[in-house]
Amino acid sequence: MTTSLGVSQTLREFADFQKLANRSLSTSEVQRLLRHPDFFRSPKDTDQGNRQHAQLIDRILNLDMKTVEAKLVNQGQRILPEGSYEYWGPALHAGAQTWVGLDPQTLNSPYTVLRRMCELLKLKPGQLVVDLGAAMGRLGIVMHQCAPGAYFLGLEYVIERVAEANRVYAQWGMGQARCETQDLFARDFELPQADVYFIYDYGQHAHINATLRLIEFMSCQRPLRLVARGQATNRLIELHHPWLEIIYEGQGAELFHIYKAC
Repeated sequence: MTTSLGVSQTLREFADFQKLANRSLSTSEVQRLLRHPDFFRSPKDTDQGNRQHAQLIDRILNLDMKTVEAKLVNQGQRILPEGSYEYWGPALHAGAQTWVGLDPQTLNSPYTVLRRMCELLKLKPGQLVVDLGAAMGRLGIVMHQCAPGAYFLGLEYVIERVAEANRVYAQWGMGQARCETQDLFARDFELPQADVYFIYDYGQHAHINATLRLIEFMSCQRPLRLVARGQATNRLIELHHPWLEIIYEGQGAELFHIYKAC
């Protein structure tokens, strides 16, 4: 492993990422890592390998989702001491299923999966990606490297997650990315116009279906693509949304499909 943190930096083994995560890196060093072609690529493309890689990237980038989620769990336990991740979110957030208590590495898509997604989308400068149920906005981080010139907007119910995502964007100069607090099932919610929408099994099935109907309406006004990650969203599309045509079916641990409007 070289001492320079440039493009020659070796990032092929988990040990390489572990050494970086254990170091106190300067801003310029992290900025160089963010440009490294292998930074968002897991050394082992399996579900467990992708999660391990994502945890190390979080540490390098100072994305402290563990502390944020632990505080939310503590709040939930004060209300429902015998509860679980199925009940704490609705208890804290006016009935909305925000999956408080779920493993953060399940709640958030792995970086290597998001890198592959960007690779396939081939986003152009000026295009907008809206993440519906963005958690802590990892896609905005990946797009900083993989889609320069494109913009990211993450919509997330939980204000603490939004604050943490925006803090990290600001820390590393990711001006193309932002997250906003939004209840996607609110009566006054207006879906922003975008070139790509991303959904990863947020909330409840009724909420996902409602969001898909909004995207269908938007597709009548402009060409768009949808990336759906997770079994629930893709199954709902298969059963109830024939207006969507699959153009890429995820492989291995990717667990996402890419669709376009018919």
